[in-house]
Amino acid sequence: MPNSRARRTQELQQLLRSESLDAVVITNPPDWYYLTGFTGEAGLLIVSRRHLTLLTDGRFTVQAAEELRGVTVVEQKEGLYRSGGQLLKNLRARKVGFDPNQVTVAHCQLLKTAAGRATEFKQIAGLVARLRARKDPAELAQMRKAALLASEVVESAIAMLKPGVAEFEIAAEIEYQMRSAVLPERRLKASWRLARAPRFHMRGLPLSA
Repeated sequence: MPNSRARRTQELQQLLRSESLDAVVITNPPDWYYLTGFTGEAGLLIVSRRHLTLLTDGRFTVQAAEELRGVTVVEQKEGLYRSGGQLLKNLRARKVGFDPNQVTVAHCQLLKTAAGRATEFKQIAGLVARLRARKDPAELAQMRKAALLASEVVESAIAMLKPGVAEFEIAAEIEYQMRSAVLPERRLKASWRLARAPRFHMRGLPLSA
C-alpha cells in the first residue's frame, strides 16, 4: 500500500500545519505501521512537515530498511527518547506534538532534555487515530479478507477441540495456519498479532493443560 501510506503521511502533515506543529512524535506501533509499514517491535517515529524519520535499535535496522520507502532510518545509540530529542534539536523543531496517552512523563522529560529549551512540547491526543478512523477502499478490502481468514482458522481450530488436546497445541495450530495463509503474500507480523487474538479467547474454553 505505498500510495495509501504516502497519502496518509500527507494528511498527517496537513494536520501538523493546522495545529501549528513542526513535528509529532509517534510511539504507538499500530500508528507507525499505519504510516510506514514498519513491523518492528521497537521504534520512535518523528513526522515533520517534510520528512519521516524512524529511530530504532540494531535489532530492527535491516528490517526497517527492507520494509520502508521514503523514510529515513536511524539506529539509536543512547535510548529512543534521548535520540529522538536530539533529532528534534537537529531538525530545529520549535513546536512538537506528542500523545500523552502513549508517552510517559519520564519519557517526555527525556525528550525535552535532549531537544533543549528552544523546543516546546504540546500534548495532542489521537492525532493519527483521526486518520485511522477513516478507512479507504483498500483497507476495507484487507479487513474483509482478514475476517474471512480468521473465521476459517477458528473453524479449523474448533474441529480440533477434544479431550486430551492441550491449549498450547490449539494455539500453535492457529498460529501455523495464520502464518501459512498470510506470509506467502506479504511478510508481515500482522499474522503474529492475528494469531494471538483467537488464542486470547480460547483461554476461556475448558481445555486440558
